Amino acid sequence: MLTLGLFLLALSLLILVHELGHFLPAKLFGMRVEKFYLFFDWPMKLWSWKRGGTEYGIGVLPLGGYVKIAGMVDESSLGKKAVLPSEPAPDEFRAKPLGQRALVIAGGPLMNILYAIGVLTVLFSINGVQRVPLFRWELGVEAVPLLGIQAGDRLLAVNGAPAYLDRVMAPDWLLASQPTLTLLRGTDTVQVILNEAQRDSLLHGYAQGKEIFTLRLPPIIEPLPGGPADKAGLKKGDKVLAINDTPVQSFSEMRAVISAAGGDSLRVLVQRARDTLAFSVGRDTAGRIQVFPVAELPQEVRKLSVEEAFVESFRQSYRLTVGNLKALFYLLTGKMRLSENVSGPIGIAKVAGRSYETGGWQSFWAFTAALSLILAVMNLLPIPLLDGGHLLFLGLEAVLRREPSYRMREVAQYVGLALILALMLFAFWNDLRRL
Repeated sequence: MLTLGLFLLALSLLILVHELGHFLPAKLFGMRVEKFYLFFDWPMKLWSWKRGGTEYGIGVLPLGGYVKIAGMVDESSLGKKAVLPSEPAPDEFRAKPLGQRALVIAGGPLMNILYAIGVLTVLFSINGVQRVPLFRWELGVEAVPLLGIQAGDRLLAVNGAPAYLDRVMAPDWLLASQPTLTLLRGTDTVQVILNEAQRDSLLHGYAQGKEIFTLRLPPIIEPLPGGPADKAGLKKGDKVLAINDTPVQSFSEMRAVISAAGGDSLRVLVQRARDTLAFSVGRDTAGRIQVFPVAELPQEVRKLSVEEAFVESFRQSYRLTVGNLKALFYLLTGKMRLSENVSGPIGIAKVAGRSYETGGWQSFWAFTAALSLILAVMNLLPIPLLDGGHLLFLGLEAVLRREPSYRMREVAQYVGLALILALMLFAFWNDLRRL
């Protein structure tokens, strides 16, 4: 339920931001806005209110939203006869200069970009730039058999740049021409150059929201209050030495031993200060003892002024947008598989829930900023029905010095609708296949 609520919150917010990007310049330029809807009011609407000639409402279909501007050929025109007058009324979209119309169309994606920069500016102003340098984490990472990475390998560099946690949590490092990891294994430096199959597999994992690189954490625990470990007498700071007489060297190993063990209770051997203590610990209905790892990760924190936070947010937004464009190019050219790297609402909802669970509200807002940039890129694709498609026709009008025919635009809208519906169905199928 939390995941669904967070997804609807993120979706509603980004739709409102996007549609405001169309609505505000349309009003500024004196265009008549007939409707402003959060979600589609087909087959029915949940609520509506009319003011100043505009109907504001909430639809029943949570797949987007729309602003209906008088005289504009869009999805609301489909299935209707061409009744556009030869001379549009002064307050219609068609009556306005080409530049104003282009700003109204581009306003949606532009607002998505501004939203991302604004959210990241606030987060950077509050927190500064906080980074976890993996090259300083002596315990290294857990094994990644696909890449030949062994438990305890320390990740030194990614594509030649120092390895930070935020760098490996985002998939854009895989879009380099030759993705390369530099590891420290004991006293040896090892380079891992990814091949196409390895890159595809990791991209698939990122698309599913999986954690690709897991930090190797010590088996030092903090019991959840009221949980089985807490009731058995374990305390924060206890170091687990063995589970059912099986020694453990990391929190991940401890979790694996607990998962593989049978029975309703476990014999847990811990070190507390200078003492070695044994406990009989029960398990919950999911087989867990309800403990969290306790580890102080190395951090680099740099406080930022508001101006510096804005510059950093712009830099991060640019990096994410370039990564999105590269990913789109790889999808279109077949370097990335659509079946493994396209997610729909279910996949996005999972990522929204996971972002909140791992980092609270700050992580959730950062997720909405990243998603807003993705929506900006997707909406600028030159597909009829999307903003990029409308801008394409405005470009044709600028070249031809006349509006493309209504019939041409209507056919294009149907083609665009078919493409978008096909992509949505494909994304839904991908989500269901991964459940």
